[in-house]
Amino acid sequence: MPKDVKTKSAAGMLILIVLATVVILNLISINLFSRADLTDDNIYSLAESSREIVAALNDRLTVKAYITDDLPAPHNGDARYLKDLLDDYRAYSHGYIHYEFIDPAKENKEEEAMGYRIPPLQFNVFRNDKTEFIKGYKGVVLIYGDKQEVLPFIENTNNLEYDLSRAIMKLTSAEIPKIGFTMGNGEPDMSEGLQTAYQILQKEFRVQFMNLENLKYIPEDIQALFVVAPESELNDWELYLIDQFIMRGGRVAFLLNRFAIDIRQGLVTPIDNGLDKLLNSYGIGLKEQIVVDPQCNMIPVTRDMGQFQMQSMVRYPFYLAISSFNPDISIVKDIKRLDVLFISPLDLDYPTLPETDRQVLFSSSEQSGKRGLPVDISPEKRYEASDFTDKNLPLGAVLTGKFTSFYKNHEKLPEYVGPDTLSETPIPAKIDSTLDSRIVVIGNGAFVTDDYRRNAGSFVVMLNIADWMTQDKGLISIRSKQVTARTLKVISDGSKRLVKYTNMLGMPLVVVLLGLIRWQFKRSTRRARSV
Repeated sequence: MPKDVKTKSAAGMLILIVLATVVILNLISINLFSRADLTDDNIYSLAESSREIVAALNDRLTVKAYITDDLPAPHNGDARYLKDLLDDYRAYSHGYIHYEFIDPAKENKEEEAMGYRIPPLQFNVFRNDKTEFIKGYKGVVLIYGDKQEVLPFIENTNNLEYDLSRAIMKLTSAEIPKIGFTMGNGEPDMSEGLQTAYQILQKEFRVQFMNLENLKYIPEDIQALFVVAPESELNDWELYLIDQFIMRGGRVAFLLNRFAIDIRQGLVTPIDNGLDKLLNSYGIGLKEQIVVDPQCNMIPVTRDMGQFQMQSMVRYPFYLAISSFNPDISIVKDIKRLDVLFISPLDLDYPTLPETDRQVLFSSSEQSGKRGLPVDISPEKRYEASDFTDKNLPLGAVLTGKFTSFYKNHEKLPEYVGPDTLSETPIPAKIDSTLDSRIVVIGNGAFVTDDYRRNAGSFVVMLNIADWMTQDKGLISIRSKQVTARTLKVISDGSKRLVKYTNMLGMPLVVVLLGLIRWQFKRSTRRARSV
């Protein structure tokens, strides 16, 4: 055979081998999916919880994305992000997830979109030196059997994975967890104070507000209980119901204010909610102090300047920017920052049972302090370094495992005197201990109220607490996975000066040093040539 024919045959064979290799690799990659995500929290990869949710599918899940082509910025990149996300879901679903993108106007499916309760929206477009309005769609519907979940409008992609995984979980779950909130002792409720919290929670949980004074026992279908900022003392019967709820394996979150504070009047009044003896018996307490921290937020302050009033922003050490979180607890594992105004430190000197695990959720910075009554909360107050001599004060904690009832050795138990005294419904027998329960204690209850509705981090923590108390993993890792601002750590004045002069003088010195080295090298080379 001529040499050129052999060469052509070998080249042709090599091309066929390369093509066959590419085809085989593509076929393999359909089932073996992988990606490299170099972000700190893997925000561009599916969380493990999302993978587990779609891996458990046993029937076809259809996703219809009704998105208008060529939407204006900042919406024009959302379709691509959604497609990449759905590709990830499909890769982990073992073929059960199918999706399609539909432009309702172009494909004459506007009525179909409206049938799924996905409305048309107006988007601003700047064309020919003027602003115009165009109609468009940006919604998603998920269909699983005879059930469906709708995302009417994808506002942004920050929480899109969480919204999709939550929708899939609701479609495939047989039961929705139920949580309760206490009321009747000055706590905020659904009508005032917890409207935002209720709207957020009811998307994933059944929520019930309960006046414990009127109950013979906390209903058995309540899996978790929130006690949020009571202003008056709970009576003995209410304390007994909470104690027995924990002894039955129920989980309770105590989000408590130690003081009633009026920042405008500068008034700080202690609150006695009656819960101290209960918490102390479980192994935790709340100190009658308020934490101050130079790692804090700014608040507006109005000053009189002659006949005028000027508003300026000042740092307020009582408004903490918390950034020290326990990475071993899923409630705060992926949280980067939590802003809380007026928080009290926890007291961890109370003993716990050997079978009880107590861990700090989050704490103050390494330079912080605490104030007892009387305390000056004026924003005008000047602070010195000597005001921040404490470090890492515990502000939130969780207790898990075995607990003993506060009423274990009580011969006489509290009596029920509610409106149902004539009913024959029996009061359950006292339980003295439990081997498996969970308790959350945080020294502030206001951070989940409507006053913090613009602070998304507060409600992420609240949802994470609800998830942690009702299930093992849930959607915590997905909800917390987002791009957030990182709080700068407070450093000493000496460290600041070192960084400052290093930036000013370091680079010039490096350039001079490199120049001297190069000059010395050339000088040595010339000497070697002249010899």
